[in-house]
Amino acid sequence: MKKTLLILMVLLLSATLFAGSAKMAEADKLHEDAAYEAEFTLLKGEIASADSNNDKSEILWRMSRAALAITDQLERDGASKDNLLSEFKIAWDYATESISYNKNNYNAYYWRAANIGRWGQTKGILDSLFKAGEMRDDLERAVNSNPNHGDSYYVLGMLYDSVPGVISFGNKAFAVSLGRKAVDNQDEPDRPYDYSYYLELSKHLWNRKWNERKRLSEQKKEKSRFDSKSSQMEKNWYYEGLVDFSKATAYSAGGIKNMSDREEAVVILEWLLVELNKLDNKKPGDLDDIEEAKELLADWK
Repeated sequence: MKKTLLILMVLLLSATLFAGSAKMAEADKLHEDAAYEAEFTLLKGEIASADSNNDKSEILWRMSRAALAITDQLERDGASKDNLLSEFKIAWDYATESISYNKNNYNAYYWRAANIGRWGQTKGILDSLFKAGEMRDDLERAVNSNPNHGDSYYVLGMLYDSVPGVISFGNKAFAVSLGRKAVDNQDEPDRPYDYSYYLELSKHLWNRKWNERKRLSEQKKEKSRFDSKSSQMEKNWYYEGLVDFSKATAYSAGGIKNMSDREEAVVILEWLLVELNKLDNKKPGDLDDIEEAKELLADWK
């Protein structure tokens, strides 16, 4: 009898875990399909029945992700600045609550940082500079927990490129290394590339504007600096030192050894536009990337 009860308990637990996992997979698929409202509604309906702190944490960071995507759409539709700031704060709070249930959840730290970043972009860099350190710290926690999380390096690159270096920690060279690290840690099961990573890398390169000679000489120094650091964050400030410039890339079959930063930036955008225009089912973010790439190319060439 006891054995039968034990088997039943195990089966019930397995069924519960399977149901929760299936719901998370469904939410992730809705997100991939850009069905953000449906994703958020599904997750909101699951939170009350979540049995463990880990389940609650997994649901809440996904709610933060969906809420951010919904707010991005509100921005495209012309929502007011105050409305956007309020919505980003709500999404940020979901991620904070996720962390309260699991302090090692790198996705929660990432999405909290992403919402801080979007809040800062909307507020204005100088008006939100006091949040930059908080955002960087969350992303550092994320990469310490998952050293191969491409999204965290992608946002870190944007952060280091956008904040001023004189009164804050901005650094254009670090931004390029972090952008390259993101490109080398893509996780896009439904498509060959995470195109936004390449768009941001091109912007980091354009802003750094090293010539061919400086790129090659600095890369040698970056390799030794990478090896000398111990933390994930500090090592990847110098990640470019590990890159083989003579090796083919997605956007240059002959490698990038004979290019300046700005030449590489233009090559990336030209390739990016070709690839994005091939997509049959373009998501809102893809359309945003196409428009931005066109505007940048028109300005750069």
